Amino acid sequence: MNVHQHNLRMERIQHRIFWLSAALLIGLGLAIWGTLAVGAAQFVLHHGLNRTLLGVDYNPTRGQFGLLPFFMGSVSVTMLALALAYPLSLSVAAVTVLMGKRAWLAPVRQGMGALVAIPSVIFGWWGLSAVVPLIRQVSGSSGFSLLAAGLVLALMILPTLSLLTINAFARVPERWIDGSLALGATPDQTLGRLVLRSVKAPLIEAGIVAVGRALGETMAVQMVIGGQTLLPHGLLSPAATLTTELLSDISLLPPGVEGHHVLDFMALSLLLIMYGLVLLVERIRGRAEV
Repeated sequence: MNVHQHNLRMERIQHRIFWLSAALLIGLGLAIWGTLAVGAAQFVLHHGLNRTLLGVDYNPTRGQFGLLPFFMGSVSVTMLALALAYPLSLSVAAVTVLMGKRAWLAPVRQGMGALVAIPSVIFGWWGLSAVVPLIRQVSGSSGFSLLAAGLVLALMILPTLSLLTINAFARVPERWIDGSLALGATPDQTLGRLVLRSVKAPLIEAGIVAVGRALGETMAVQMVIGGQTLLPHGLLSPAATLTTELLSDISLLPPGVEGHHVLDFMALSLLLIMYGLVLLVERIRGRAEV
């Protein structure tokens, strides 16, 4: 066998391996979607979609599967974390890229990258050791609350969000910023009228990515939120989210037990939300490129 024939044979083998890998990946994705969809469909047929989405009573042992408290908990914690982390990330990006003359760019990126790598359970332990006692001392409540979960989650997503906003700000040519300042604009005016308008799409994309990260977080939130299956009535009230309830009920409702399919419904809901966020990011990215 000459060298040319050997190369052709190796290319055919590589081609088959690539196709097999792609088929396995697609098959795995379809298997996950299919398993959750079948279980969720069975659950909806037995319990009804409206009663599930709008119900406020959740007690699987009594056949009550109202999931509104968990949807409300997920939305509340995510929006609180985003409201706390987004302004801080913009401040970090502004200081790093604008006021630091980009000299701090590499060190800040390295520091944020190190924070991103911290396991979520460490953030949860910090929340359990510091945030919950502080809220308990200040408010007189138990400390396990939406507020505690929002603070812990804000700290968790801050490094990721800061990296994304720094990368967005760094897209603005430095000569534009210098030109704006040379023409008499203040740093605040340069930030608001030039930089933020130039990177509007990447900043929105960064926010959507942060929302996805916050919605999918489980362990850190579970450690400080309180785990109450009731509608939250304030920031200091204990609550639960879709992810934390999935974690709590996986031992109570294993496969084969009546009511297990409510977990399929919750997991499918999370998957659909995440997929919607991915599509939204791609749409924003496509418009920005055009």
